[in-house]
Amino acid sequence: MNRALFDVAVTLLEKHGWEALNLDRIAEAAGVSRATVWRHGVTRTSVEGELRRQLAEDYRTLLWPVLTMPGTGADRLAAALDALCAVCDRHLALLAHSEMFLHDAPLVDDAGAEVNLLAPFVRILEDGTADGSLGPVAEPWPYAVVLFTSVTLPYVHVRVRHAEYGWTAERARAFVLGLVADGYRPRPRPLAP
Repeated sequence: MNRALFDVAVTLLEKHGWEALNLDRIAEAAGVSRATVWRHGVTRTSVEGELRRQLAEDYRTLLWPVLTMPGTGADRLAAALDALCAVCDRHLALLAHSEMFLHDAPLVDDAGAEVNLLAPFVRILEDGTADGSLGPVAEPWPYAVVLFTSVTLPYVHVRVRHAEYGWTAERARAFVLGLVADGYRPRPRPLAP
């Protein structure tokens, strides 16, 4: 895929959503003909496929070190949730316009292997239960679903829909991860800086 045309398509997606990804709009924004866009195969489907592939690669790249790092399950859970936010930040263009990014099709890496987004969290929850750093979780898979969703959906929402109100990556992480990690319990320190 032509990288320059792909970048134009991603910019259109960021600004206007999936409806903007058609040959005419991409061609106009890139200053090329519709035929040129077609010839390079830059379509809504190909752009989404490439964005999903990149998401899968980044997910693996950012979560693997967390799975292999030393420390307790609680330490690794905190690092994994932070890495999850980093993945979201790298892929806001896709995630902001597709709340179903986890459900509408599997994420597949360059080798064609499906990336299981919940497996790292299940493993960390099991390890944290075993080492005593996390409370016991009777059903790690459903818990991982809720944990994953409790971070990704609000994090992407405030980063994209409320960015003009100061929702930087750091601020969004502090609030979302603070709530997920500590809940609404009274605490001796403020929820966020």
